[in-house]
Amino acid sequence: MTFRVLVTDEVDPEGVALLLAEPALQVDEVPTLPREELLARIGDYDAIVGRSATRISAELLRKATRLRVVGRAGVGVDNIALDVATSIGIAIINAPAGNTVAVAELFFGALIGLLRQLPQAARTMSDGGWDRASFMGRELRGKTLGIVGLGPIGTEMARLGAGLGMRLLGWTRQPSPSRAAHGVTLVALEDLFATADVVTLHLAYTPESHGMISRALLERIKPGAWFVNTARARLVDNEALADLLRAGRLRGAALDVHDTEPPPADYVCRMLPNVLITPHIGYNTTEASSNMLRIAIATVEAFARGERLHVVNGA
Repeated sequence: MTFRVLVTDEVDPEGVALLLAEPALQVDEVPTLPREELLARIGDYDAIVGRSATRISAELLRKATRLRVVGRAGVGVDNIALDVATSIGIAIINAPAGNTVAVAELFFGALIGLLRQLPQAARTMSDGGWDRASFMGRELRGKTLGIVGLGPIGTEMARLGAGLGMRLLGWTRQPSPSRAAHGVTLVALEDLFATADVVTLHLAYTPESHGMISRALLERIKPGAWFVNTARARLVDNEALADLLRAGRLRGAALDVHDTEPPPADYVCRMLPNVLITPHIGYNTTEASSNMLRIAIATVEAFARGERLHVVNGA
């Protein structure tokens, strides 16, 4: 039987060309489909490949009577009903490390923007002003960077931080000498929050990690520190984070991920002058998009040949 693949979410054309060149696959490339149309079509496919725009819901998976694999051209799989997929034997694959450089570089861009007040300074210039005195900045060299999660992105953060002359602390669920690369000192999570000048999150979102950056943990943070989240908003008690920012306990925050995306008009972080917010663009570079799609496509091709690579569930 022909292995049929549905490709959606306007993925990179060069990656799609790799699928089309594989004679054993029949590939249909379509834009992001409305829910009802996708439900009507999904039963015809052995695989679906996309990004985050298409929600792979429990309803969709149960309609997908032929589906064997979901290929996610990204790292996070929180747009997929993972438990349902596992229970009915559908493999979920992702593209680990495809966006490592993109996220790490965005972090340092956002952090330098915070420490040098670049958005505010640029805004005054656009408004016709010239006010150097108000924008006294701070340097990264000599600051302590606390990295929560030492997978591929966290390790790249450590490499770049070391190059900038930062002291490095790290926390990981699986401490080992290999996780302490680039001069990272492994510490308890509470000690990292109490010591670091900058705290950054690089954890997968799972039911177990939901809200693990709690109010109690945030309240241990070093006074005057900066907090950056380019991972997932639901890792954090964001109400507590906003309280610390308003109180001045935190000097500032950079947030690329949000509880609701897009956020509502009254989103509290829009109103806080010490917060730099961006619209979930950590992975959003030409290079990362191509890398993630190519990894996902190569994995789907391997799956069609009977190989199982980057499967994130037990199906």
